Amino acid sequence: MKSDMGASVGVGGLIIGISMLVVFSMAYQAISLQIDSGVDRIEEADEPAPTFTIDDAVIYTGAMVDVTIVSGGAGYSSGGTIEASSGTGGFSATYTIDGLGAITSVVITSHGNYSSLPTLVVNGGGTPTSTASLTAVRGNVLYANITNTGSTTIAHDDVWMFLDGQDPTLFSTVYNPPLTDLWFSGETLFLDWFDTGLPGDERITMTVGQTTVGHSLW
Repeated sequence: MKSDMGASVGVGGLIIGISMLVVFSMAYQAISLQIDSGVDRIEEADEPAPTFTIDDAVIYTGAMVDVTIVSGGAGYSSGGTIEASSGTGGFSATYTIDGLGAITSVVITSHGNYSSLPTLVVNGGGTPTSTASLTAVRGNVLYANITNTGSTTIAHDDVWMFLDGQDPTLFSTVYNPPLTDLWFSGETLFLDWFDTGLPGDERITMTVGQTTVGHSLW
């Protein structure tokens, strides 16, 4: 009987000991989380808020945002350009051809701005045996220069843009830099955002964290 009681006491003590270890472990984890959270808050408090400016911004509501290749033609040579034969809006584009000299793709180099849809022609493309048929697509293009005036580096994914306070758009989805997705201190970025909003848009707003900056669209 004494042996059984001793065993019971031993088991009970072991259970209590394990329970105490569990309690101590949970308390340690809770304290560690509080310390980590406190350190994070201190680091966030020490980090200066981002600051930036929208140096200028304009929206063209008659810009050419795409070119539809109705027929690529034949016999074209590379090195030519596609331009508007009507209007003075400033549209221009380059193109690529296949082995038969047919235009297969178009890259817009200047969207221009037109009150009506211009007629497109190929200049400097050799002597085609069949003329290409190209149709311009009108839309909106927003141009803006923005400068990171603060001391912190801003990730493009942290920048939100609004037109007239609506339709939030991530900056990273409309700005495609060649090398990085970071906006460094003192750096000015040029935004070429096409097919945006409605012709009545009058203001662009950009937000990073608690910082919001707006600019009229002239």
